[in-house]
Amino acid sequence: MSSAMTSQTLQGVVLSMTSNVLAQAISSYKDSTPFALNFAPVVKFAIFSIISNPPNIIWQTFLEDRFPTSVTKATAKSRNEKKPVATVQTETSKINVMIKFLLDQTVGALVNTLMFLAYMAYFNASQQDGQDTWSTIAKDCSNKTWPMMKDGYKFWPAVSLISFVWIPVDKRVVFGCSVGVIWGIYLSLIVDA
Repeated sequence: MSSAMTSQTLQGVVLSMTSNVLAQAISSYKDSTPFALNFAPVVKFAIFSIISNPPNIIWQTFLEDRFPTSVTKATAKSRNEKKPVATVQTETSKINVMIKFLLDQTVGALVNTLMFLAYMAYFNASQQDGQDTWSTIAKDCSNKTWPMMKDGYKFWPAVSLISFVWIPVDKRVVFGCSVGVIWGIYLSLIVDA
């Protein structure tokens, strides 16, 4: 793993843990109970972040390499014949941004949702005796994928567009994790529900 990927992954882990702690605090407040930090879900979300961030970094890099946001504009040559100089300018490719957006909100969203649901189902089922882990994973993926994606479509499309237009590719996963603290609180609350 490269140092940039390690750095982004570690930042994502910290943000994921933060979102889970905040979710626990919110639950405690809503239930009018004293706050007592439960480390198990914090660790569970940290491990998921370690597992899921590298593929997401690779995904974002692939999308940017294949469909760059900035593309070269037509060049203008200098009129001075002795020293012809080409001026390179770039512009935002709206088509590439839209392709990345559509791929990210379909393929990327589906893979991330399934990865999250499968991991959480596996983790939870493996903690309980007598529960068939694989059937639990299949059931959770079957029953929860579309509702979670539908909820995600209320939040992630705007984040995705902002990311593709204004955030450098090497900062996109960390940006997503930062904004995702809110999403992580939601995930923490529904996993415990």
